[in-house]
Amino acid sequence: MLQCGLYEMDITPPLNSPIPGYTEQRRSQGIRDPLYAKALVIDTAKITVAFVVIDALCILEREARRIRDRIFQTLGIPHEQVMVSATHTHTGPPIRPDADGVYPEDYLTFLVEKAADAVILAYRGRQAARIGTGVGREDSISFNRRYWMKDGTVRTNPGYDNPELVCSAGPIDPDVTVVRIDDYSGRPLGVVTQFACHTDTVGGSEYSGDYPAELSRQLKAVWGEQVISLFLLGTCGDINHCDFTKEKPFGGNVNVRMGTVLAGEVLRIREKIELHEVLNIDCQRTFIPMKLRKPSQLEIDEAQLVLNDPSAISVQHFFADHIRKISVLPDETVHVEIQVFRMHDWAVVGLPGEIFVELGLWLKRSSPFPTTIINTLCNGSVYGYVCTSEAYKQGGYEPKLKTYSRVLPGSGEIWIEKAIELLKME
Repeated sequence: MLQCGLYEMDITPPLNSPIPGYTEQRRSQGIRDPLYAKALVIDTAKITVAFVVIDALCILEREARRIRDRIFQTLGIPHEQVMVSATHTHTGPPIRPDADGVYPEDYLTFLVEKAADAVILAYRGRQAARIGTGVGREDSISFNRRYWMKDGTVRTNPGYDNPELVCSAGPIDPDVTVVRIDDYSGRPLGVVTQFACHTDTVGGSEYSGDYPAELSRQLKAVWGEQVISLFLLGTCGDINHCDFTKEKPFGGNVNVRMGTVLAGEVLRIREKIELHEVLNIDCQRTFIPMKLRKPSQLEIDEAQLVLNDPSAISVQHFFADHIRKISVLPDETVHVEIQVFRMHDWAVVGLPGEIFVELGLWLKRSSPFPTTIINTLCNGSVYGYVCTSEAYKQGGYEPKLKTYSRVLPGSGEIWIEKAIELLKME
């Protein structure tokens, strides 16, 4: 018999904690909405898998491992059957070293314990359930943020109604993928939504789960507070909510509008989903050793000129300082984790980093499954932008070298090829 359990834990940090996500330093001054670690446990007679979704910019490998360790020690669920991901909210908790290089150890310990506890409580509260998937479409709230300009260059976020703008440099992914989870009476227990758009619509210095938090509020208003809404971030390294071909829209609350639009599509698709009482689950994962980028001598020299220039603007200084910091680091090889859950006629692929949409579309086209959910910022093995090989040649913000974004050109294509292999394994 198929059993499912869901749970959510409040992980909102104290005020005045650092908020990562921008070039300037921010500290929290308020709470727009609480932050959560959410869990979904799917249990069959043969295997148990767990999803952990955390309202945070990213999750580092150290914390992902500690979460998995705590789950294994308590429930015996192996690491390869646990997928830990972040929603990528840019108004979330401190999850990496601040400007002073110090880890927020007390908060990270709290986060690890709460995230693992969400899985433990979801497991202990599991009940007979039915589950199914469906795919909707929403193409009016996400836009490729890289644009061809009249001078032949590619710019990221070139500004609203820019007369030098020619056209977008890439596509979007309009799929709204929904996992419906009901008890045997048909009562909603939870829902998983996957969509590809940066969770950076709020800004400021108040904690917020961004538009996935509004999506959750809307769904709870319809189905009841007991319903848990998990959000999986699709491949949106080059996608955000801004349509730069038009004038800047009037007013704010973009997170509310996006959450409401997505909620409407989730409600529509959910009612069409066929539910299953049996689910054959297979878990696969692999690790790919990869070197991280280092700056060239030319990049180091140019960065030093900027750092010595008192007239350099803050953004220039930001990137130059990152080049300086990386230049003194030893050569480093990371082991990139690619994870796949295969479930009946659908699959979930867990990838690290902020993946460009073109790579995600290629993966979905190549998958043998009718529905393939791509979950990014998973398991912390590497973070930062994962661009297409062509984008590294084009330039723009995403390919720029940063301490937290050092993936080599061509890496994304290798990861997608490996994920496709795992999906097709006999």
